[in-house]
Amino acid sequence: MKTYLLPGQRTMKAAVLASFLFLTSTMSFAQIVKTYASSQTNQVLGVCLGCGVLNPQNAVGSNETDYSTIQVSVGLLARTEQTLIFPTTNIANNTNKLVIGIGSNGTPLSAQVLGSVSIETFNGDVSNNDSQSLNNNIINLGAGDPSKGEIELTMNIPFDRIKINVNSGLLSVGGELRVYYGYQYKDPFINFMAHSENGQFTLDKNISAKGSEVSLTNTSGKEVFRSKLTSNTFETKQPQGVYIMNLTTKEGKTYSKKVIIK
Repeated sequence: MKTYLLPGQRTMKAAVLASFLFLTSTMSFAQIVKTYASSQTNQVLGVCLGCGVLNPQNAVGSNETDYSTIQVSVGLLARTEQTLIFPTTNIANNTNKLVIGIGSNGTPLSAQVLGSVSIETFNGDVSNNDSQSLNNNIINLGAGDPSKGEIELTMNIPFDRIKINVNSGLLSVGGELRVYYGYQYKDPFINFMAHSENGQFTLDKNISAKGSEVSLTNTSGKEVFRSKLTSNTFETKQPQGVYIMNLTTKEGKTYSKKVIIK
């Protein structure tokens, strides 16, 4: 049985189809641009025979299939570190995400590294004091392969390197940590519009600003302003310069954006 559409229905169907094609086309061009770590350093702290990093350069660059291997000897009070260094900071590169690909030697990753591996970001040689141990909340395991996974962090403070520490006293027997890659990218959905004029900011109306908390961090990583908002317009009274604005809505959504006060 044939179904005939009225002219209005045909117009509506065509509009829906056109919108779908436009969104599909837009999504296809919204490619993620990855900035990979371009160099690395590594060291062993403490007395530890058999500790070190094998093939350290394999963790650098855009090849996401090869890897470095951080080795330690179980039970000793020592640790092995590998630091991935990016060509520029996230602020200069206008990125807001950090991703690290890690793995183990065939054993489930969650059982291998919990409590034994920590990560910490730096801006040059200065720590951001954000060291944290790996846990199931920040490791995204690979589909069908529990021995591989990714760490993805939203970065609102300046950094240009990430240090990975493996503690030999806590790693499971026969364990090792593989580091596949590290890269930064810009997540377009963690964003918002903020217009600045004479030190006063006006946020776009898509953001539920009332009741949100806003902060400004300067290029040295120091927080210089924090306030609870009552409207989409607010005064910071900060000098001219480049800042990272962080916004947490009352619903718990977090946004970040590089802003310039002129």
